[in-house]
Amino acid sequence: MFESDEELHQRLFYIRVDADGEMIEPTYIDPQNIYYIMDSSWDFTLEEVMAKGFAPVLESNATFTNGDNIIETSFGDIVKDADTGVFTQEWVHAEISNWEKRQRFVERTRTNLLFQSDWTQVVDSPLSDADKATWATYRQALRDLPANIDYSTLTKSEDITWPLLPGTELPVVAKEDEDGHVPVDQPL
Repeated sequence: MFESDEELHQRLFYIRVDADGEMIEPTYIDPQNIYYIMDSSWDFTLEEVMAKGFAPVLESNATFTNGDNIIETSFGDIVKDADTGVFTQEWVHAEISNWEKRQRFVERTRTNLLFQSDWTQVVDSPLSDADKATWATYRQALRDLPANIDYSTLTKSEDITWPLLPGTELPVVAKEDEDGHVPVDQPL
């Protein structure tokens, strides 16, 4: 698997090992650095890289989606298999804190919506006093939103019910009959 596999060499990270093949420190060596350590070549064997004091860490190229959900993935320990001598990267998966949920799912959008509606409250806004008041109510609902969310149950940004922009009407949903069809004469 490891021999003469240029693509694999370019994806793996490496660690420093001693003469017995034991990890010296759990600090990653970038594949590009290994390229130069191995005399500007990807054509090397496991024995050759080990002779220079390095060992590959398998599964260190795992992908994850931090920032998109409530699970944050971070580096765990680098573990050596006692039978094969192969090093692997372990991962730690943990739910983010309620503070992080608020930052990730609420604050960026809320701040942006407040910023986009700032113009409605300035003195020279073209809005009528009644429209300004409607927008002020909307903006206050945005400010109050974080206090009204149960962050312990929040799993994604779509779980949040955002205040509707002034003038936005909810679509009328046609009622289905018992067979799941919308009658033709019923308006949508």
